[in-house]
Amino acid sequence: MNQNVLKGILVLLVVVDHNEFSRNLFRGFLEGFSFHVVGFLMMPFLRPAAPWSRDYLNYLFRLYFPYLLVVTAMAIVVAWVEPVTAGEQALRWLHVLYSGNSALLKQVTDMALLWFLPAFISLVTLRMAIENSGRTGKAIAIVLLCVAHLFVGTVSREFAPYLPLGLLPAVYVVPLAYLGVLLQRRIFERIAPLAALLVTGTIYVAVKHAQIRAGLYNEIGFGMVADYRAPGALLINDLEAVTGVLMLFQLARFRLEGLLALAGKYSLQVYLFHAFVALGVYKVLLRFTAGWPVAALFTVSLLATVLLTVPLARFLAEQPLTRRFLFPRSPADLFGRPPAGRSRAPVIPSTATQSDARQ
Repeated sequence: MNQNVLKGILVLLVVVDHNEFSRNLFRGFLEGFSFHVVGFLMMPFLRPAAPWSRDYLNYLFRLYFPYLLVVTAMAIVVAWVEPVTAGEQALRWLHVLYSGNSALLKQVTDMALLWFLPAFISLVTLRMAIENSGRTGKAIAIVLLCVAHLFVGTVSREFAPYLPLGLLPAVYVVPLAYLGVLLQRRIFERIAPLAALLVTGTIYVAVKHAQIRAGLYNEIGFGMVADYRAPGALLINDLEAVTGVLMLFQLARFRLEGLLALAGKYSLQVYLFHAFVALGVYKVLLRFTAGWPVAALFTVSLLATVLLTVPLARFLAEQPLTRRFLFPRSPADLFGRPPAGRSRAPVIPSTATQSDARQ
């Protein structure tokens, strides 16, 4: 499986989901659409968990530092243009740096999509804790998380703002990640890629059809998920997430390179900056394309966003100054000090310079 291709597909699906015109065309599909998010969160489970080490702390830094920068910059912009006092915004800024909560991020930065990075940190931390707790501890932890999965939707509104680093979405996804990777290893990777793609694709289409017919909604980042009170909806939404990811796992087994692999290699940068590019494209289209059909607006805006964002992402990731000050790999990298030593790093599914061999 080419993980750069997989990341590329996933991050382009994120761009589709955030497109201003997509819901006018695919509202039923996108209302319950979650496998693009679950796919990214499932990727660390494809490799053995690393032991606790300094590399783990550097890894968290690599993810949290860009989050800190973007949240801070956008909080300043929002404080400048919206009727909020500097003191109130400063308190809200500190809150989202701690919680990574989607609803709070929407208020403070107008970018709820930033929830993913802190939630990813929580998920990887949970996974490392589980895998380094011994066989019995691992079994107990997975059972407890499966039980917690049933209740996330009942407590998210009350508790999510007070939990650290998007913990609830991470708790919700961990059982799905274990299930998806188990099915991939035990069943689908033993089947020829085309046959596996046909099987998983057929199952996904059937599940998605059921989800659309039932009118189900699923928003993992906001904790707006089904729970034990609606077991049918919970089952269908979970199957949509897992079978959708499994379908993409098979697709990533084919020899697909080019733009997909490039977008995957720089997926972190694409994720962080596509919204700014998309907003600019949207404003231009609104001004110069009066009377265009929505399908044309969607197609042009999506192509323009992708074709502008991917080169921008590559540029930002490869230029020494921007790489150092926007995407440092460690505090030592940020401050220009040579690393104290190198050892095997944890699996990092969305960084700019990592090769497939290290994933």
